[in-house]
Amino acid sequence: MKKSERQGGQYRQLLLAQRGQAPASEEPTGRIWIRIRFYVCLCLFAAYVLLDYSQANVASWNSERICREVERDYSEQLNLDLNQLLSRAASTIRISGS
Repeated sequence: MKKSERQGGQYRQLLLAQRGQAPASEEPTGRIWIRIRFYVCLCLFAAYVLLDYSQANVASWNSERICREVERDYSEQLNLDLNQLLSRAASTIRISGS
């Protein structure tokens, strides 16, 4: 699909050109958020590489601890928390008789 077709089609662009109006050239908001997330991830990766290269600590966090936390399996802890949450919710539900 061409870029012109995504912005409303050629017919719409011709009508806007006849009326002297310029078609909207704004970038879709989805692309903006992808760019923002990309740059945030790039900055975080650069900070990690800097920590690893310099063997520095930031608030008792170093590159080894970051790797351990990323590799850590949270699925069992999440299951336990979810089971506890559901059991608490079930115990608070009261069914009234007619």
